[in-house]
Formats: sequence, structure tokens, C-alpha cells
Amino acid sequence: MSSEKHEALQPLHPSMAGKLDPAFVKLYNDNVATKPPQPIDLAQLRRSYSVLYSYGTAPAPDVGRVYDDVIPLADGTQLPVRVYEPEGRPGPWPVHVDFHGGGWGLGDLDSESHICRHYCHKAGVAVIDVAYRLVPEAAFPAGITDSFAAVRHIRDHGAARFNVRPDSISVGGVSAGGFIALAVAHLARDAGIPLRLVAAGTPVIDDVSQYASAADSPWPSMRENEFAPTLNWARLVWFDRLKLSSLPDEPGAKERLGWFANLLKAPNFKGLARTLVFTASADPLRDEGERYAQVLVENGVEVTQRRFLGVPHPFMHMDAALPQARDCIDTTARYIRLAHYES
Repeated sequence: MSSEKHEALQPLHPSMAGKLDPAFVKLYNDNVATKPPQPIDLAQLRRSYSVLYSYGTAPAPDVGRVYDDVIPLADGTQLPVRVYEPEGRPGPWPVHVDFHGGGWGLGDLDSESHICRHYCHKAGVAVIDVAYRLVPEAAFPAGITDSFAAVRHIRDHGAARFNVRPDSISVGGVSAGGFIALAVAHLARDAGIPLRLVAAGTPVIDDVSQYASAADSPWPSMRENEFAPTLNWARLVWFDRLKLSSLPDEPGAKERLGWFANLLKAPNFKGLARTLVFTASADPLRDEGERYAQVLVENGVEVTQRRFLGVPHPFMHMDAALPQARDCIDTTARYIRLAHYES
């Protein structure tokens, strides 16, 4: 996958004129637009992913303590986690479990560390960030099953191991991590594990491999934002192919994924936990995220859905420059706090 060509992301594509906040345009032009586009290289992306948007990321607040640990899985895997403990509030704490983004093949415990610190500090909860296994080394849907196993372990052993309250768990994530959080909500409901809140930022929902081109997609946002900065049609397709390359080379492997390939095909949407779905106007994934929120509402789930205007897919990483990012982080932290302390 390292030799594949990539369409130019720089400078901003003419089709995006008028769709982006001038603050983002300046940030992008000052830091990205003059860099020549490179072929996508997975190893290089992994090395740089956690600092990819550092040009727009503000310093994060201090918390009481941060330490790394592991969660054992049934197959012997030791799943890395990072634990953030709040300052000035004695445990046991409510706990928010975070699943990072990165297109299923990128991301680690540094990717959303600044967001985890904000949630810990502002919501007064412990945050456990989960480094689920990545494709293609681990076959999809390992990211989903690993993450649910982590939630189950936290429910069963978190009181003794992490000094958290197993009766007060919320989950969340961005992009692929948003998909994971929403999928975990289904698995937790079916397993009888109550969640206080599910917080999904700019989640991927649909199965992009169904469509031959952006023009074939049923989502207007996919066509409108085919050439959006930071995430676009070509990059979505590349990541999707990487995900599918992880599957066993045997007939029916993709079909066996079932609704893990497309959350809109989940068999039951009733009885899910209170859910936040935050989208971005200049994100190809905008409309499928908003459709998923609508399906939840139609099935009686309490949902808060909000579109942040003038920003692309990973805008929440750019809180130094974008008020939308600060608003998104602060609003999510407020909902986490309310879910654990006032519900």
C-alpha cells in the first residue's frame, strides 16, 4: 500500500471555496498548503499521525495523574491503555473510555491525549484511552472487538484495577473511534452493560466500498466534499482498502462482517444509551453521521446531534486556532460531566 499515488491535497481545492472558515483556511495555508503532496505511506503516516495536526493543537490542561497500563484479552493479547485521573476529586471516579481515530490503521495513545486531558479535567472523570489493534496486521473488526473487551474488563475489574466506578461508564471517540463507540453501545446493550453516554465525533458510518466513486454515493456531503482538506474521497477509499486487505483471503469474508461494515445495518437500534453525534460541515462523512443520529431518534434514543460549520473532518484537533474545536471539546466534556454526575 505504500507505493500508491495520492491526489494533491494542497493547495485547497477550488471546489471548497466558500465552504471553510477563514480561520481554518489561514491555518491550512500557513502550515500545509506549501508542502508538496506525497504518495501515501502507511509506515510514515503511523510515525507522524499523532503530530499531524499539532500545528493547530493548543496545550492541554494538567490532570492529577497519567499512567500507562494494559488490559488482558482472552487470546493473551495485552491491550495498551493510558489512564488519566482527575485532580482534586478522590476516587473511585466515573470513567470515560476513549477510542482514537485513524482510519482503522493509524493512531496510538498519543493521538488524542490532549482531548483526553480536557475531558478528565473538565468533566472530573477518569479517562481510559484504548490502543486497539490496527489493520492490516490485525483483521478487521479487531478494533471493535478489542474496544468492547476493554469496556467489559473495566466494568468487571475497573474498581480494583483503575479505581473507577463500574456503574458509571461512558464511551466516545472520533472518526473510526466514533464508529467504535457507537458499535460498542450496541454490544454493551446486548450484554447488559449500561452506559451513561456515547460521544461520537465526525464518525464514519457507511461502507464506502459499495460505491465506485464519490458521484455514486447517496450522501450529498460525499459529493460536495470529494476534495476536502484533511479527509477526502480518495483517502477514504485508500483506508477502506487497507481495512479490507486485513480480512482472510477466503470466500464470504467481507459478508461475515455484517453490520460492523455499516452501522446503518445494525439489527436493533432500540434501548441504546444517550448519544452525542457531532459532525463537520466540510467533512465527506457529515451526512452519514447525521443519518445515523436520525435513525437513533426514530428508535426512541435520546440524541444530541450538532453540525460544526466551516470546518473539516479532524477539526477538534485544532483547538489553538478554531473556536469550533474548543466548543466541540468543551461541549463534549460538559455532556460527559452531566451524564456521570447529574443523571
